Amino acid sequence: MEYVLQSDVYQIKLASLISNVDKDVMVELYQPLVGANASILYLTLLKQKRNEDVENEYQLTHLLNILQFTPAQYLSARRMLEGVGLLRSYRNEARQYIYVLYAPKNPKDFFDDVLFKGLLIQSIGEKETKKLASRYKVNLTIDQGYEEVSASFVDIFHPNYDDAAFKKNFKDNFVGHDEGRIRINFNDDLFSKYLSDTLGIPELSVGKRDLKEIARYSTLFGFSEKQMASVVAGLYSVETSPHIDFAKLAIKAEEELRNNKPSVSLEMSVMKSDDPISEKCRLMDSTVPAKYLKILQNNTKVSNSDLQIVESLSKNYGFSNGVINAIIDYALEKCENTLNLNYCEKVASSLARGNAKTAIDAMNYLNRKTIRKKPEIAGENKVKAEEKVSTKKPKSKISDDEMNDLLRELDTEKTRRKAR
Repeated sequence: MEYVLQSDVYQIKLASLISNVDKDVMVELYQPLVGANASILYLTLLKQKRNEDVENEYQLTHLLNILQFTPAQYLSARRMLEGVGLLRSYRNEARQYIYVLYAPKNPKDFFDDVLFKGLLIQSIGEKETKKLASRYKVNLTIDQGYEEVSASFVDIFHPNYDDAAFKKNFKDNFVGHDEGRIRINFNDDLFSKYLSDTLGIPELSVGKRDLKEIARYSTLFGFSEKQMASVVAGLYSVETSPHIDFAKLAIKAEEELRNNKPSVSLEMSVMKSDDPISEKCRLMDSTVPAKYLKILQNNTKVSNSDLQIVESLSKNYGFSNGVINAIIDYALEKCENTLNLNYCEKVASSLARGNAKTAIDAMNYLNRKTIRKKPEIAGENKVKAEEKVSTKKPKSKISDDEMNDLLRELDTEKTRRKAR
């Protein structure tokens, strides 16, 4: 698990020129996604770098004092910047860090990106998002009766390409305007191979721009390359341009998600204990939340509203399956078998501050903490009741028979994957 020490040291590098317009974009468009702490950290690191005469090494304790952050607040803010691609962090064994800052996306790229635009709408609402977008609109329509009379480059400079000056080659790396890119675990080659081998679509048929968009939707819905290839196959058309209708792709992906068909890798947590709680945590870590919910309700169909809560926890907090399942389990126990969005988000915020990464992290944290739940009985003026969590091991919500059934199902799934 990632952690920071006040004795850590770091250097700052700029991967891009970052202008005042980029700072405006950071505050207006990125801050609603990453929060004020992450925004302040980004601008502070940028200021530190610009104040350098030579490349300096900084003490983290000094940065914490400047920002008035606790180590946990700093780590959370840093990870937010990493998540949206504005910062990349590198560390050696001596706990020396190199932080590389990237420019924000330009407004056009930001609003064209399904992930960033969607997160902004979730954060501030569709009305405010449209109002923000309108500030960056341009009108390049030229009225009738006008013709362009601009001079060309050759008209002004008359370059002699035989001159030795035009043959000089500088091999240094120069700073440009390199925008931050989010890290997406999507293999373009594997996706193209699935399209070609199983669906008969040539590997080069899907262009790089479309592949980039497909990868975003894969991240949004949690689909594997094979699952995404299946979604795209039914929508690909050689006769149209573009070849893929992404509006229809989003609708089809939502249908696949509701039917609980995404393929996910089963990565088991490292827990050697065989006690029921450890067993349950392993199941949480290795099971898709929609499937976990289905098991908890006797393998009946999961409602759309519950799926939306699961999707919200994944997109807004970036939690692993294990943490989301722990939230589901905890919320159902505390809210009388009802998933309440506000309560789930309250628990999620607490776990985000606690830096929970796995189901065991989440359960340990929740067993130490007290989460308040507002009573929602109409017509009764009840005060907030404090739901105290026992310090003993939590009771399993899955019976022994259900546990065995799920273990057999997971073994079958792993065997099927190995055979592919």
